[in-house]
Amino acid sequence: MRIKPLTTLLVFLIGAILFLPVTRAFAMPYFEDATVISDDVNMRLRPSTDSPVVIKLKQGARIGVFCEETEGWYRIIYGNYRGYISTEYVFLPSTDYLVAHVLEGGLKLRQNPGSYSNAVAELSEGTGLTIRNISGDWYYAEVPGEDGESVMAGYVHKDSVALSKSKTVGKMLKLGMEGAEVKNVQQQLRKRHFMLAPATGYFGDVTEGAVKAFQRKAGIAADGIVGTETYELLFGDNDISITTAELFGITGEVKLSTWNDINKVFKNGTKALVTDVKTGRKFWVIRTGGSLHADCEPCTAEDTAVMKKCFGGKWSWDRRPIWVTIGSVTYAASQHGMPHKGNPIPDNDFEGHFCIHFKDSKVHETGKECPRHQACVQYAYDKAH
Repeated sequence: MRIKPLTTLLVFLIGAILFLPVTRAFAMPYFEDATVISDDVNMRLRPSTDSPVVIKLKQGARIGVFCEETEGWYRIIYGNYRGYISTEYVFLPSTDYLVAHVLEGGLKLRQNPGSYSNAVAELSEGTGLTIRNISGDWYYAEVPGEDGESVMAGYVHKDSVALSKSKTVGKMLKLGMEGAEVKNVQQQLRKRHFMLAPATGYFGDVTEGAVKAFQRKAGIAADGIVGTETYELLFGDNDISITTAELFGITGEVKLSTWNDINKVFKNGTKALVTDVKTGRKFWVIRTGGSLHADCEPCTAEDTAVMKKCFGGKWSWDRRPIWVTIGSVTYAASQHGMPHKGNPIPDNDFEGHFCIHFKDSKVHETGKECPRHQACVQYAYDKAH
């Protein structure tokens, strides 16, 4: 059978088209659902911050991502709008992940996004999560198993976790959290002498300060957050610890010097910084007299107010262990908190003077040592070491 020339030409053209190599010019653009992870994000007409704004997108908005036209920008579709958005504000499940931590213990890891979905696991506060996708107000997250190798996956509500800038998943405890894990951290801080307050299970200002002190001593960033590095060091096999004196800012050795030696440096008119051993409160005093011990007064009304707080808000003859810093040297000592007799400084809200005792100091009335003062002096020395 003879093929007509026109038919031959059509067959040739069809074959040529079928065997043409596929190029990017003919390929369909890549498309993926994504989520906006910040509020009031500008969709631009072109991939530039100088380009006009098409629309502002709210956090949680679902968008379609075609491809990354220019480094740092996605070409997107949102409803009837087309434009560009910075990759910084987009969560793209195929390439991105977020790190978060559980805010409060007892959080249920759900099988599906919803409060009535079956619970896969119960998570403790501070547990680290890897967020792999976002579904409305719910995060699809992976959680390391107790064996450190397996992985559990499920959904948690976004309000139940705190997003982290870290790219490493681990435990994270910070200000405002509470629960068993916080209490464990507090107990470890107390064991290493970075915290004097009882372990309550609530991460407050005192705990944050103790964590910062530990971090400074350990030589890491002192942000007050118990992240992976801090957690491993805190519970690790090391000797990172601190004395109470160091915790309260006392530098150098605290000496157990006798009154005979102290009397030579703590002369009448000399100022000294007193640190209350049990609270860490500090106030300035000046020696005004005394021969067997130091008669002192608070320097100002502000110093008087601080001293009064150390005694529970009212003056008392009770003895308290203190550290007295004269110049650059600190000594173990004891004081009571009752104004009596003369009042050389009339404008400091302290009607009289109080007494500071050092090792071997004596009471003026009897010429003998006060056992309670001497016990506090020894206590102050022992706490410093």
